[in-house]
Amino acid sequence: MMLARVVDELSSRGHEVTVICAKGGYAGRKIDDAKSGGERIIRVGATSFGRGSFLGKLVDYLGFYLGVAWALASLSVGGSKPDRIVALTTPPYLSILARFFSKLHGADHAHWVMDLYPDVMVAHGMLKPGGLPDRVLGSLTRWGFGGERCACVLSLGPDMADRVGCYLEGGQKCPWIPLWSSSTIDVPDPERVSELRATRGWNDDELVLMYSGNMGLGHLFDEILSVARDCQATTDGMARRFVFFGGGKRRAEVERFLETRAERPSAAVELHDYVDTDQLELHLASADVHLVSLRPEWDGTMVPSKLQGVFAVGRPVIFIGSETSSIGQWVIESGAGWVVKPGDLEGLQQVISEASHKEERDRRGGLARSYGIDYFSGNKNPQGVADEFISDPCDRSQSS
Repeated sequence: MMLARVVDELSSRGHEVTVICAKGGYAGRKIDDAKSGGERIIRVGATSFGRGSFLGKLVDYLGFYLGVAWALASLSVGGSKPDRIVALTTPPYLSILARFFSKLHGADHAHWVMDLYPDVMVAHGMLKPGGLPDRVLGSLTRWGFGGERCACVLSLGPDMADRVGCYLEGGQKCPWIPLWSSSTIDVPDPERVSELRATRGWNDDELVLMYSGNMGLGHLFDEILSVARDCQATTDGMARRFVFFGGGKRRAEVERFLETRAERPSAAVELHDYVDTDQLELHLASADVHLVSLRPEWDGTMVPSKLQGVFAVGRPVIFIGSETSSIGQWVIESGAGWVVKPGDLEGLQQVISEASHKEERDRRGGLARSYGIDYFSGNKNPQGVADEFISDPCDRSQSS
């Protein structure tokens, strides 16, 4: 969806844009939906073994790399050569192909970093920090982002910019632009919110704490489930309800909790699948407070985009993670929520008790809405990304 907005912005400015993506993939569908007429989409076929095993994922990646390489090599056939090749970071190391084929076409290359490798693999525990594989993959990252023809490396937040900067030549600063919420998003009508809560069996006089989105390896759930297990009510007697919507590898932790909760039936915890995109605004507004988490070792390797949608509907956030992460900095700077250190169960209990007061939630929710409009704008931020990608070309006379 983010790429589609930037592609639409570039096309509306008169640029000829070609997108190379997986056949049947999400990116291609979104770009189809957002087309303004100046885009060309090249769909690359690949295998789909990855969901079952690590080896299957490697086979899928290899097939996709080969398809992308062929598409990049053929770009100038029957048309003009590209001036700039922009690579994203899924799958990893597309930067290598971007730099190599930009040289072939006499173009330059730019990079939009969504996930930083090999740092993600280190955070995941797949690589030992400073080990030989980490150093080798780090060298590949430096090469992909390097050379005189590298026009731009763009990241998603301040902590990611610091990490990416370690891979850039000559101590370059890495610019960052956060992801955004829809430009048309509005705070849903309170009556519709109450109706949705009623259909879900949630009372207006209970505190609904929601985790909505990806339940990936970089997120934390132990603290939330521990608090949910210990007590159903806040210190002032207000009932609590913890609700989880989404999927991912850590969803199993919530499932196991629900399987064993018969031993402690006081915990009001629910688990649901993702909601449809067209229902997202109303869904997010149905919570009183949103729960967001990120393991500190993942800081800067990725910047989850949950905050943008939550702020857009004017809801406060409890973030479990480090204050120095991008999310932690934005929550503190905005005043739109609370930051709790991982493992601090007492601190989490305390901020939940603070969140039980409607006046405090409304105050922080208003700050969230204002901050979101100023910093997570669906009108401004895609334009900023487009500006970075069409900045003045670098000196192509260099041989790198």
